[in-house]
Amino acid sequence: MKLLASIAVLVSLFKYCHVAPAFGDAFQLGTEQTYSYLNEVRAGSAQNASLTVGYTVRAKVRLATVWGDDEHKLLRIKVEDPTLYTTPGDVKRVTSLSSSSEAPFYVYWNLGYVKTIYLKDKENDASLTNFRKGVAALFQYQILDGQYVEEDPSGKCDVQYTSHSTTRYHKAKNNCEFGGVRFERTEYPLRSLKRQARSTDFTVSTEGTLEKVVAQDYLKYLVNAYDNLGAFVESITRLEIEERNGKVATLEGKTVEEAVKTLGVKPSGLLSEDYEAKVEVDGLVKLIKDVKKSLTNERIGKHESSSALLQLIQAGRKTKTEDFARILKAKTMKEQQGQLLDLLGAIQTEESHEAAKSLLIYDDDEALYLAERYLQALAVGARPKKAVIEDLFATAEKQPKNDKFFDTLVQTVASLAHRYAKLPGNSFDTELVDKVKDFLLQQLEQCKKDECKQKFIRGLHNLKSPKTLDTLTKLALEGSAKISVAAMKALRSFSVFLWNDDFKAIFENIFFQVSKKYDSSARALALDILLDLKPDMDELTHLIQHLKSSDKVYEVKQYLLQKLRMLADRCPDFADMLRKVILRDSKLNNYHVLGARGLSTALTRTYSTVPSFNASLESLQEMSGGVLKRGVVDLALEVGEEKFSMFTLGLFAGGMSSFVSSGGSEESSILHLRLEKRSSACSRWDCLLVECRHLSAVVMTRRMRMIPTLLPEWN
Repeated sequence: MKLLASIAVLVSLFKYCHVAPAFGDAFQLGTEQTYSYLNEVRAGSAQNASLTVGYTVRAKVRLATVWGDDEHKLLRIKVEDPTLYTTPGDVKRVTSLSSSSEAPFYVYWNLGYVKTIYLKDKENDASLTNFRKGVAALFQYQILDGQYVEEDPSGKCDVQYTSHSTTRYHKAKNNCEFGGVRFERTEYPLRSLKRQARSTDFTVSTEGTLEKVVAQDYLKYLVNAYDNLGAFVESITRLEIEERNGKVATLEGKTVEEAVKTLGVKPSGLLSEDYEAKVEVDGLVKLIKDVKKSLTNERIGKHESSSALLQLIQAGRKTKTEDFARILKAKTMKEQQGQLLDLLGAIQTEESHEAAKSLLIYDDDEALYLAERYLQALAVGARPKKAVIEDLFATAEKQPKNDKFFDTLVQTVASLAHRYAKLPGNSFDTELVDKVKDFLLQQLEQCKKDECKQKFIRGLHNLKSPKTLDTLTKLALEGSAKISVAAMKALRSFSVFLWNDDFKAIFENIFFQVSKKYDSSARALALDILLDLKPDMDELTHLIQHLKSSDKVYEVKQYLLQKLRMLADRCPDFADMLRKVILRDSKLNNYHVLGARGLSTALTRTYSTVPSFNASLESLQEMSGGVLKRGVVDLALEVGEEKFSMFTLGLFAGGMSSFVSSGGSEESSILHLRLEKRSSACSRWDCLLVECRHLSAVVMTRRMRMIPTLLPEWN
């Protein structure tokens, strides 16, 4: 009875589960199968998926089992009669794939896993190797439901197998990690969003041999800032058994290594190899000749110049040093030498840097201009090379005698180190980045004059290492007016997510002048950070109380008022909170406070709005006694909570620090400034007095026009 009951239970279980075939019977030793192979690949724009280009490969795949046992098998695969057609038009093309039919390759197969692929190629053709790896990966499958980890040409992936019957299965791949270097912008709005789907449906015979495969891979890249800007690639591969052939000869050996010993093959993994097209120097020279007119000074900043540089960058990354040198020395390219240095800076390879090094001289103004032009182009690139940074860093450690060149070199090294730290696998703890940081801090400590300190503070600004925050905050708190402002500019460039309560207290100290008086620019920058931290109701109330203070630097009050208005215009929630703060304080809600004097302005104008991003033009002008002290025009791109500055124009009252400051009587300072500026045109005192009266009238008129109109809006 117990035996009958057990049999009944087993029979009932068959109603609810599939019985998978055993792997031991798959690809039996000495047998051969022929499959038809079809691979269709198309690529297109995300904006219009109906317009695509691509290709189709058709072939026969002969698979024979030449060594093995139930678990371990060596499969010999031969691709025959491959043909390539390009679309649109289905035009037949000549392809290097035809050489794949001359030599077979071997696959070490272990219970559904492709462990090793053995290639017998005389030439190092990465494209052909990757094609063979793609074919071999089709024979990697499992016949038991569950989650697995597999490695194939797309990377190391999490794989889910689901059975639909005893012979039909579905395979879904996710979270594929590929070890190759991938370059992308560090700014979130300019980075890409990757959407992908990888799945395979396959059928096996009752003994477990693969009979049919339909694999689909879809990959789409979209720019975070604009989801209509991007591209997609779709690949559909079909493999289906056509016939089972007769017996084939087998190999001898106790292990797979012994079996392949006499075949003259080399082992390889399934990960795809990097492929680089060969570019001849004559091709690059010809390309430069073709776009030479687009590289003239008159076309800088125009579409044709940008388009030409994009073409040259792709070719330049595969060009040798001597070829670059040949192009740079060409007399016919002397007029375009500046643009060629822009190109070398954008290419960012060791070869291009070696070619440009010959021009890193500063004997005269023209040579200095070209050297700085290359360094500036190099500093903004997204592909920093360790060897290039090390070379420039070694030059910086020698401290070139030309101050201008040394300054530009320091800023370039710092900027490159910042971008290098952002690359996958790197951080601000990376040895090279740490060396640059230590160098900047050591040089800063050795400086005696403010001008020297400012140079290395700007370097820390470009490096943006969180390890330098304590140094910068100390300089902002204890340094002279110039040093405090420079340090605050550097701190303003850091991510807002770094600021905790301790840093927040420091910025409040500077803005409210708790410990001592600070330059108005340092206070304005501290205010910018405090507002970036998105203050709550209590914090906003604390900030806005400054409008009622006895602070004599009225331009700071006006700057605060202008910033609040700008943020209220951009954010309805902030506007509502600001309105509540003002209305509940009768001393604050009056014209005497909200109609503060001053010419400082902060405004924003939206020039583009789409569902995925907002683009705006921001203008900040900090005035001091009627003269522009610090101005910033910023072209900003916002995506979600992330903001990226595409272009910033800084306006500063350079050389006027003795006249323009936040201490003392600012009105008298501006009078002296205007007298100095006008004295060259007036030789008599009566002329100067007329000019001063004219200035007063202009300033008064501007002040009348700038009176805020907050009360009518919020009452």
